[in-house]
Amino acid sequence: MVALAAFTAWPCLTAVAQEYYIPLSREFQLRYEPWLYSLESQMHTPVRPFLSSEVRKFAPVDSLDSSIVRDSPFARSWAGRKLHKEHLLQAEGDDFTISLNPALELRAVNDKDKDFIYTNTRGLRVSGTLGKRFSFASSFYESQARFPSYIDSMVLVTGVVPGGARRKNFKESYDYNIASGTISYSLKKHFNFQLGHDKVFIGDGYRSLLLSDNAFNYPFLKITTTFWKIKYVNLYAVMQDMKIPVRDFEHFHRKHASFHFLNLRIGKRASFGIMEAIVWKSDTARDRGFDINYLNPFVFLRPVEFSLGSPDNALLGFNFSYKVTNSLTGYAQVLLDEFKISEVRAGNGWWGNKQALQLGVKYFNVGGIRNLHLNTEFNFVRPYTYQHVSSLTSYAHYNQSITHPLGANFWESISIVNYRYKHYGVEAKLQLAVVGYDLADSAGQAVNYGQNVFDSYETRALEFGNEVGQGLRTNLTRGEITFSYLLNPKYQFMAEAGMAARISKNDLGTHNTLYFFVGLRTALTNRYYDF
Repeated sequence: MVALAAFTAWPCLTAVAQEYYIPLSREFQLRYEPWLYSLESQMHTPVRPFLSSEVRKFAPVDSLDSSIVRDSPFARSWAGRKLHKEHLLQAEGDDFTISLNPALELRAVNDKDKDFIYTNTRGLRVSGTLGKRFSFASSFYESQARFPSYIDSMVLVTGVVPGGARRKNFKESYDYNIASGTISYSLKKHFNFQLGHDKVFIGDGYRSLLLSDNAFNYPFLKITTTFWKIKYVNLYAVMQDMKIPVRDFEHFHRKHASFHFLNLRIGKRASFGIMEAIVWKSDTARDRGFDINYLNPFVFLRPVEFSLGSPDNALLGFNFSYKVTNSLTGYAQVLLDEFKISEVRAGNGWWGNKQALQLGVKYFNVGGIRNLHLNTEFNFVRPYTYQHVSSLTSYAHYNQSITHPLGANFWESISIVNYRYKHYGVEAKLQLAVVGYDLADSAGQAVNYGQNVFDSYETRALEFGNEVGQGLRTNLTRGEITFSYLLNPKYQFMAEAGMAARISKNDLGTHNTLYFFVGLRTALTNRYYDF
């Protein structure tokens, strides 16, 4: 998948006073997370990406960054500095920084089932800061790619690249472009405003069942208020539906979303957050665009949604973390799409029991070995979760779920081990999952068993007796190991090589995928091929 733009790139190491957003990239955030999850840290970790000013309070950012900057005769030359230490082009003054960097993903893949597979992404990213509290970024990427067979099948069905843009056929590959941009401004120490076209992540885990960066970028306004032990986020977003046909003079149907997330630190160890979200369709016939009823930053959205006749999709979520030790943190998420306590107690598999659960552990510096980190988590999503009356109000954007790439009607166990020594890194990942896909009836029509978040729950196959994995029960096993060499920590430019193996087994047969890859990548966002 193409390496997408981050919210902002960071300025030169000498400009420590400027405030900017650290990229929404797991590889990059792992530099700081051992400090951010320590008992001494008072960081609100569930809201990502992180602001540099908050991270600097608890993590030695400069020393961590400089520890992976080379010091050799070549590294001190002009070419060596540009390759290993500096931005390609940069300028800085007393109150500003600006940088221009290439953004690349050049990858060659050897798949036993397909001919030559590759990703060819070229782009530029310009970013900078003005004063201590304003930052910006703008980027454009142009790509051609061929994917392994299981990813290719998904692209053919959805019409979009995983986590990315709509594809066009280009010879025997896909062509797609991505543009992204964000501005950020902090008002004193309590308020931060972001306006742009990018992604937001809520949670402490590798996945999020509340709001993740799985889908394509979308326009949003995010207002973050931080005081005492509280962080409160108001997120207003405009998303798109590509499922429902539109008139010739329209592009795609728009849908809108409003999110509230309040996170409270409890003592030195615990953190508790509550999220409420509303998704509604844009109705041009009734001149209903961004509904002013959902602009209120403090009100609970469910009563407002009910007062409008309950036409919209309302969800409630909870996020919890607890620091067991300085290096060990447990976390959890619960999402309630529908909740009727009598039906839950009945245990009869009512279709409206639409809930999701996440349990996970982060263990930093495992066994006292510096930079050896383990993250393991379990995700469980019941059938029909995230579905609504139509795809126009489903909890999804641009033909992809805005939470988990498997949609719903699944359970998953995923574990990731990371180790870094100076510029060298290795990541090993193991995923086990059971997913229940839709089945075709005698007429060849798909029957809705609750996995596809774009289906209408009004077309459900069962009223009662629903259980995770129903439909075409598929057992999924996927493992991946990646070796990397960090060339330039300034914009996370790395060389990498590795292999991935995937086995998908159901009543229709077994599909095995094995491929090897090598490449160069600007790793500033997350790529989710594990589905």
